[in-house]
Amino acid sequence: MRPATRGVDGDHHTHTKRCGHAVGETREYIEAALAAGLRSVAVTDHVPMFWLPEPERDPRLAMRLEELPGYVEEVLALKGEYRGRIEVRLGIEADFVPGHEDELRRLLALFPFELVLGSVHWLGDWLVDGPASLARFERGQAEVDAIWYAYAGAVIAAAGCGLFDVLTHLDLPKKFGHRPSVPYAGRQAEVVQAVAGSGCAVELSSGGMRKPVGEPYPGPALLRDLHAAGVPFVLSSDAHAPDEVGYRFSELRAQLAGLGDGQ
Repeated sequence: MRPATRGVDGDHHTHTKRCGHAVGETREYIEAALAAGLRSVAVTDHVPMFWLPEPERDPRLAMRLEELPGYVEEVLALKGEYRGRIEVRLGIEADFVPGHEDELRRLLALFPFELVLGSVHWLGDWLVDGPASLARFERGQAEVDAIWYAYAGAVIAAAGCGLFDVLTHLDLPKKFGHRPSVPYAGRQAEVVQAVAGSGCAVELSSGGMRKPVGEPYPGPALLRDLHAAGVPFVLSSDAHAPDEVGYRFSELRAQLAGLGDGQ
């Protein structure tokens, strides 16, 4: 695994139209990063849905497996074209799916990825942050707590699997505003300990500021606990359109400065 990334001068999480639910060409994201005064931008489209049989892989959620070589080729070509103007990094957002770690490891080894983001989007076959997930959240507080408890277990396992450089949207279940009755359903200390011991960085993402919850991932209390445990941070927008690159990064930098961490 590559050494953990650290820094506030780049955007470490962007998606293009190739992922099926974003818009814009890769070049547009790079130009947007230049316009925002960033020194680097990572292109991190979603990994193909390796854990599902081919007919069940939804092209609205991730690129097809046969698209992956072309994705890598395009980003590497743009990396060379923009060298000296901005650092373009070949990345991938990879889902953590328990029991499928070896499949993901083999897939990642096929390409020269410079940044692997580790994400938990799925609990079993349930997509945590999809619009259809609201029905489950709305069953009541006990169900919300159960979701957070299960999500904590998945994050802990993802941190320990050794496949990722940066862990993303660490408190994703809050996306629509559903909070646990106690922090991380009583497992926040476990999560922080696992992340701190993993060698992974954590993204401070403005993506949550564009969602109903209206705050970054991770939220202030979790951010403080991670910082106190020595976890490094990188900035991310989770951009799904070129004009979201570097979104509200000045506010994210101010949050880190308030922790006494200039990165």
